[in-house]
Amino acid sequence: MSKLKISVLGDSISTYEGFNPSGYKVYYKDDKLYNNEIESVEDTWWKQVINGLDGELCLNNSFSGSMVTGECFPAACSDERCSTLHDESIPDLILIYMGTNDRGFTQPIDIENEESQNSFYGAYLTMLKKIKRNYPLTKIVCATLPNGRLHEDFDIDYDRFMRMDIRYDEAIKKAVKKENCLLADLAGFGERYETLDYCHPTKRGHKTIATFWLKELKKLL
Repeated sequence: MSKLKISVLGDSISTYEGFNPSGYKVYYKDDKLYNNEIESVEDTWWKQVINGLDGELCLNNSFSGSMVTGECFPAACSDERCSTLHDESIPDLILIYMGTNDRGFTQPIDIENEESQNSFYGAYLTMLKKIKRNYPLTKIVCATLPNGRLHEDFDIDYDRFMRMDIRYDEAIKKAVKKENCLLADLAGFGERYETLDYCHPTKRGHKTIATFWLKELKKLL
């Protein structure tokens, strides 16, 4: 029996050197791996999820710094990001973990505007429509956005990524329901994952996120 083929659409949180498309910006490499105590790709949230589902990676389309919103690449709603989620085969499952940068940079949500790719809700809808069109037989699971917390040994000034703003989660939920996709409500656990900067998970933070994903996926799949 063939293993479940799983693709990922994400931002810096889901990058790892050597596992993203050529030319994509990657956060988790060199000193970022060392500082966050990440020893191998096995420590990333997505590899732990794939292992937990006894699956295999199809393609990890994650780009550091990218947002859902935007009219061109690397926005997650761009044609390129929405059409390169496969390798030689089509994925059985696509995990979407996007929106942390939109929230951090307070991109307008604009629930009333379903067409604009410059509003979070419109861009999220556009992203889902394109992915469904390109991968009509693939299950699509979208995550809400848990917040990070600082490692106990770190102390930094206020950072925009520490803000809690459930409006982005509500927009994700609304878009997922409208497009008949699946929702992994990671933010619903009410727990923050460990970081050194309020945003990028440490090894322990990745474990927390993976645990949330697996709990949600077991209910969905």
